[in-house]
Amino acid sequence: MVECGQTIIRSRSRGVLFGDVCRHLVDAGGMRAAWVGIWNPLEHRIWPTARYGKGLGYLQALSLGGKVGVHLGGSLAEQAIARNELVWSDDVTTDPGMESLRELASPLQWRSALVVPLQLGGAAWGVLNVYAEQGKAFDAGVRSLFEQLSANISHALDIFENDAQRREAEFALQESEVRYNALFASSCMPLIVLDPKSGRIVDANIRALDFYGWNHAGFTSMCVAQIYVCDPETAMRELHEAAECTFVSLEHRHRLHSGEVRDVEIFSSPIHIDGGKFLIWAVHDVSERKRLHAKMRSAQALTQRFIDHLPGAAFVKDKDLRLIVVNRHLGTMLGAEPHTLVGKTAYDLFPPEFAHNATHFDQEVLADGKSRTMDEFFEGRHAETTLFVMEDDTGERFLGGLSIDVTDPGRIRERTRGLLQLNEFASKMDEPAFLLQGLESAQSLTSSQIGFLHFVSADQQHYEMAVWTASTRNFCSADYPTHGSLHTAGVWADCLRQACPVIYNDYSTVPHKHGLPEGHPALNRFITVPIMEDGLARILIGVGNKRNAYDQIDTDTLLLVGNGMWRIIGRMRAERALQQRLQEMSALYRDLAEAQSQLLQSEKLASIGQLAAGVAHEINNPIGFIKSNLGSLADYVAKLLDIAKAYAHTEDELEAQGIHSPAFEELRRRKAEADFDFLLTDLPELIEESREGVERVGKIVMDLKNFARVGDSDFGWADIHAGLESTINVVWNELKYKADVVREYGELPLVFCVASQINQVFMNLLINAAQAMTTRGTITVRTGAVGDEVWIEVQDTGCGIDLAKQARIFDPFFTTKPVGQGTGLGLSIAMNIAKQHQGSLTVQSQPGEGTVFRMTLPVCPVTGNPPQ
Repeated sequence: MVECGQTIIRSRSRGVLFGDVCRHLVDAGGMRAAWVGIWNPLEHRIWPTARYGKGLGYLQALSLGGKVGVHLGGSLAEQAIARNELVWSDDVTTDPGMESLRELASPLQWRSALVVPLQLGGAAWGVLNVYAEQGKAFDAGVRSLFEQLSANISHALDIFENDAQRREAEFALQESEVRYNALFASSCMPLIVLDPKSGRIVDANIRALDFYGWNHAGFTSMCVAQIYVCDPETAMRELHEAAECTFVSLEHRHRLHSGEVRDVEIFSSPIHIDGGKFLIWAVHDVSERKRLHAKMRSAQALTQRFIDHLPGAAFVKDKDLRLIVVNRHLGTMLGAEPHTLVGKTAYDLFPPEFAHNATHFDQEVLADGKSRTMDEFFEGRHAETTLFVMEDDTGERFLGGLSIDVTDPGRIRERTRGLLQLNEFASKMDEPAFLLQGLESAQSLTSSQIGFLHFVSADQQHYEMAVWTASTRNFCSADYPTHGSLHTAGVWADCLRQACPVIYNDYSTVPHKHGLPEGHPALNRFITVPIMEDGLARILIGVGNKRNAYDQIDTDTLLLVGNGMWRIIGRMRAERALQQRLQEMSALYRDLAEAQSQLLQSEKLASIGQLAAGVAHEINNPIGFIKSNLGSLADYVAKLLDIAKAYAHTEDELEAQGIHSPAFEELRRRKAEADFDFLLTDLPELIEESREGVERVGKIVMDLKNFARVGDSDFGWADIHAGLESTINVVWNELKYKADVVREYGELPLVFCVASQINQVFMNLLINAAQAMTTRGTITVRTGAVGDEVWIEVQDTGCGIDLAKQARIFDPFFTTKPVGQGTGLGLSIAMNIAKQHQGSLTVQSQPGEGTVFRMTLPVCPVTGNPPQ
């Protein structure tokens, strides 16, 4: 082996080299056998290419079981390839893993084995296999020689490879030059060969000459900067930069021989000719394409400007629902530049739930091809989105869409409806309920969560808390005063201080805020507006905690609602004041009418009383004469009767004596004709009846005088029972044919009253009781005393009064009697008389069961000065 290591093997090819190495290792190195194999990684096989020695006939093909780079068991060759390093076995008959050589080792007298990898370009390329007869034949020194041998062989392989590549390159170059000349001349594109250092045009094909308009001699005498439109320095700089690249595409403007300037696209690549480096340009005239592109860009820009002016967010999506066209409204809505949205899907731009719904609708429209309009809600905005399908020339579908924000128009429509409803609310509600409903409407129209309204005092210094919305009362448990000074009020009163609407969209950043009291809900944002009239703030209306920021529409809404509410409140108050005034005037008119009627009634009664008193006075004198004369007449008649009796006794005695006279006969005849005896007995009776009649007339006259009490219009002590009896006697003619009068009198003290007025009440109640009975019934008059009061009841068994009429029975001019039978003033006057005496007049009745009127009078009212 030492001798082998000193041997120089000269070879011109790999095959000869491998054979020489194997032969020298066996003949000079004392090895039993040696062989070289080439590794084929695609087939995972080692192909023997050279061998020398005994027992190598088995070498046909050696297959590996795994991939290079992974530790493999098995033969030494497999291990050498896998590890890319020398491997050996001191005794193949006993060493583990040598099963594949063990069967060959004994008959061929192999004991030791060694394999070194052969490398090409630093990678395992093949193996050199050596077998020795003695064991442990490959000590460290021998292994070192084999490693050197492996390195030398690998070096030789690199030399052979480079030489082969050079020859292949030369051959390829020759073929390339032939092909180049053919292609250069026959190319359909203008081709130019340039010197990158000087910029000189070295060569050009016929297409280039035709395009630029020069002949070959003239064109190849020019510098490339002469056909450039740009300055020469720029042209040369770009030429030098292109020379450093293997391939580059450039766009320029070139000037032709005719002076025309054309847009060209240049494909530049280096080329080597006769050892020199040049550039070959393939020139493509893109003037028409540029013009078309310019038109297309202009059309696209015009289209973009058109869709940018559409009243909404416009877009086009491809079949994958990625944006390919976007207008500026969509960019503004999403807070991004429109070009940054191209290529994105809904999931890239929106929250998952919204993106999922939008994608679902997009897929449906893209699938069925039918246009669809839907409502979408995003971040507090309402949009009407129309989706439609478009197809290009190839039939590929695209999804177009236009989403118009209808939030503000919708809010304005809702506001208009809300303003119209204010009048409807006002027609059905009182002022507090209307204020609450109007404030609830303002809170709803601004999408707020709290609302409040305060009145402002005329001096503009104080406020009065008028109303909170229901949600505000539910949210807020803080204790707020109902009145307060505007000087100490919080930031909510800034609108009054500034006399204009105030919006705070971030309460936490307000520098002069007072803070929130305990129990007040969290405040994110709010808006307050003053409602002005004649230069003064009348009310303050505010809302708060909208989910997104308040805007001008919210301000306008509050102003319109607030002004509408204040206008309606003013109208309601004016109507209420007018109604109250009307009621007062109506009441005054009724009072005047009642007073007039009472006055007339009183005047009538006074006239009747005066008439009765006058009649009584006038009758009293003749009655007195008659009564006196009747007394005298009775005496005279008694005397005459005594005389008549004496004459009769005389006649009887004369007749008994037999004295007869014609005069006596005539006297007897006349006495018989006059029924003298009857006259003697009837005449005293007639005089007695006349005296009784005169006394009856006197009593009636006295009752009239007592009922009328002429001149007695002041309070005085009166006997109620006497008044009742006098009144019953006066109206007896009305009573006696319809009812029996039952008296149930109690013990009554004298009452301090106006007796004539009390008698008037008695008369009214008694006549009403009689008129209430269609058949003969009973009128019961009761009296009694309780404490310092007396009461008088008049009960009838008439038809009764229902509840509805009982409620109005004391109203002036209300009557239950047929037309012409009552003025409707009797009970009203009676009630007023009772009230003037600090008493009361009540009624209890059931239809069909009769009626009870009860008058209660104080024994001594505070009115007047009763005598001690």
